[in-house]
Amino acid sequence: MRYRFADEVLALELTPRARIEIRKTFPPGDDALSGPAGPDRVPNSLVLELLAMAGGHLIFRRLGERRLPLLLKAREARFQGCARPGAPLRAVAELVASSSAPDGTTLAEISGAVYAGTEQIASGQLLYLCVSVPGTALGPSAREA
Repeated sequence: MRYRFADEVLALELTPRARIEIRKTFPPGDDALSGPAGPDRVPNSLVLELLAMAGGHLIFRRLGERRLPLLLKAREARFQGCARPGAPLRAVAELVASSSAPDGTTLAEISGAVYAGTEQIASGQLLYLCVSVPGTALGPSAREA
């Protein structure tokens, strides 16, 4: 089992409006599909996590890869359908608002949705607290090391 919540970044726009689109497929037989929903359905918690990862990635890139976005709250999360293993999902997130505090933290809010094909299966607004992590390199050089 691997928890990689973005197989591919399909689109990333940082200006004038910040928007991201990512793709993820949960393979049939994955350990994550062994819960109460059964092996034929991706749990809603993983669908929400996919949206949260899309939003976090967008905010991280928008803030210049200097602060780590931590999910604070999922507001108005709705599930309109279900995801099936093996079916590619597409998560789309757009930055709605952000504000910086004097201590260097930032609050950011995204609005987004998850699609299975053309069907919207989930949507919501997510709130993040973005913090600096002393002694930790977060930017591109950290990934290359």
